[in-house]
Amino acid sequence: MYDVIVVGAGPAGSIAARECARHGLNTLLIEKEHLPREKPCGGAVMFRGLKLIKGHIPKDIIQRPIHGLRFGFPNGSEAEFVAKKLMGITVDRAEFDSFLAHQAIDFGTEFAEGSRVSDVIVHSDYGEVILKDGRSIKSSLIIGADGVKSQVARSQGLRPERKPPEEVGLGMESDFYVGEDGVIMATGGRPYILDIRPARGRISYGWVFPKRDHLAIGVAGAAIHMHPLRDIFDEFCRSTEKRLGITLKIEKRRTHFLDGTGVLNENVADRIILAGDAAGFIDPMMGEGIAYAMKSGLIAARIASKAIEAGRLDKAYLSEYDRTCKREFSDHFHMAGWAASRGIDFAEFLLSRARGHHLANEIMAMVARGEIRYSDIPSTVVRRIPRELPSIIRQVVSSRLNNS
Repeated sequence: MYDVIVVGAGPAGSIAARECARHGLNTLLIEKEHLPREKPCGGAVMFRGLKLIKGHIPKDIIQRPIHGLRFGFPNGSEAEFVAKKLMGITVDRAEFDSFLAHQAIDFGTEFAEGSRVSDVIVHSDYGEVILKDGRSIKSSLIIGADGVKSQVARSQGLRPERKPPEEVGLGMESDFYVGEDGVIMATGGRPYILDIRPARGRISYGWVFPKRDHLAIGVAGAAIHMHPLRDIFDEFCRSTEKRLGITLKIEKRRTHFLDGTGVLNENVADRIILAGDAAGFIDPMMGEGIAYAMKSGLIAARIASKAIEAGRLDKAYLSEYDRTCKREFSDHFHMAGWAASRGIDFAEFLLSRARGHHLANEIMAMVARGEIRYSDIPSTVVRRIPRELPSIIRQVVSSRLNNS
């Protein structure tokens, strides 16, 4: 009999397990695969997520430090934002997830890998996780961090067996091993910039993320706009190949689903909390999920500890988790969703006018680092404008002179 069972050893689950164990709870972390395991993901971890592990990450886990974002538009224009402060890192998800899981183990979490969950049953005085091999494990509380197709969520009626395509995101990606020199060449000597390419006519985007010896390239967007997915991905790879002047050989495509409806749904039931992708905590504009998964895992562990101490494992008490996540994520996600719904023309208009300004670079860094949310950008700009006005005027005048 455990205090907490965490299902899924991704960033949300491992952080939740680590924090539960750190709070003295008898914790079991269950993972259906054996670690390290492959995970469909671009592998960009923004600084807001790194803060949750206090930057304690081995250097060999870091593929590339990231200091900038580049947005490329269908008309050929680009908007680049680079800052001195670290915005994030790129990682290999297999290595990163394994690192987080072993952190949880180091804090006392028991780990059961290669154990697939077939059902979750909630009884009046305990929760029960049933594995594919027939084993049954009991606990006071269960945290479902088992991805967008969460068995924990579906078993409790928190998510339907199948969601309509307008509520689901769909993506495809692949790794292209070009060597360290190839990465430097492909990035124009600037392998510290994430390259993002919004698409015209649909809510979707492509990306090129620099790793140590390869490029992670992918596309993602609303499922209703991503058919035929393979053709869209292959066309993006061809255009990237031409743009970067390198040869890209597709060896293995990986498909993944996304769900960004977390703050709109209930993510708790009696003795149940959902975290990470299982809850749907994904930035609806950028598709970023790792940092939010880690944060939701931290919140889930905090609520779990309080609930077990209080002897209150009912939905009403655990609903504090939903309220906390809404406070943390709602403004950010709503603003991101609104911006995404405005389409590529809006992004092009806004970003093309902001590029090159020191203030814009700084604000992008502040968002990536979790110092402000999307919804804080307008007030931050207004607050900083008086101090930045002289440099903005100089830049505008210089730009006009160069174009005349």
